[in-house]
Amino acid sequence: ASTNPNPGQAMANAVDAEYAKFRSLQEDIQKLRNDHQLLLQQQNENEMVKQELALLEDGAQVFKMVGPVLIKNDADDAKQTVDQRLELITGELKKLDKKMKEREDDATKLAKKIQEMQSLMQSAAAEAAKTAAQQAVKG
Repeated sequence: ASTNPNPGQAMANAVDAEYAKFRSLQEDIQKLRNDHQLLLQQQNENEMVKQELALLEDGAQVFKMVGPVLIKNDADDAKQTVDQRLELITGELKKLDKKMKEREDDATKLAKKIQEMQSLMQSAAAEAAKTAAQQAVKG
């Protein structure tokens, strides 16, 4: 026999614990989506800069802002810097996509597990009610 006088409560506690894990996963996914959105924004900005740099005529002067100061920058260096930044952002986006997919898969599995646990709990409750009703009729 079980040491827990109320197996239904133990099942409910287990479901609550799994649900807390699920909520935590959902929060992780939302944070990853926010980070993803930020990277996409940075990627778009850098793509626009790259397009602008491509329009420059030979010998055109390029400046970059360092703090509150504009500093002269070589156009080729600026293009190289933007390309490197875009490569870095693309790499980070791929990592984030992979991590988001993993978390979403985990959340889907956990949601299914919670549904199964809740279904078992309902079945157990129905069985307990049926047993109690039969005992009441006999008593």
